[in-house]
Amino acid sequence: MSKYKVGDELLIIENPNEEGDRLKEMTKLQIDGEFAQISWGLKIVDVEYDKPNVTLTYRNVYGELNKVFAVCKDVANFDKEKVLEKALLKAFQNEIINITVIKNSGKKSEK
Repeated sequence: MSKYKVGDELLIIENPNEEGDRLKEMTKLQIDGEFAQISWGLKIVDVEYDKPNVTLTYRNVYGELNKVFAVCKDVANFDKEKVLEKALLKAFQNEIINITVIKNSGKKSEK
C-alpha cells in the first residue's frame, strides 16, 4: 500500500501484488514427522455489524473476494469480537472446502 498526499487529500493506493505475496506467505502446510500444522491467510476487507449479525468480506490467497455471515445467538451478551471470530472460522472453513474441491476436480489453482 502506498500513501500520497495531494493537496489536502490523502490517496491510498493498494498494491495487489504485495497483498497476494503476504497471503501466500501466510498460507502453508508444514509436516514434521507425525505432526502437521496448517496456516491460512485471509485479508479482512470489511466487517458489518447488525446486531446480532455480522457480515465479513474477505480476500483469499487467489485474490477472490468472498462474504460470510454469522449470527450471535446470545443477543443479550452480543460481543463483536466473538461474532467476528465465528465469521472468520466460517471463512476458513469455506476456503478449506474450496481448496478440496479444486484439488479433487483436477483444476489448477490460480496462485
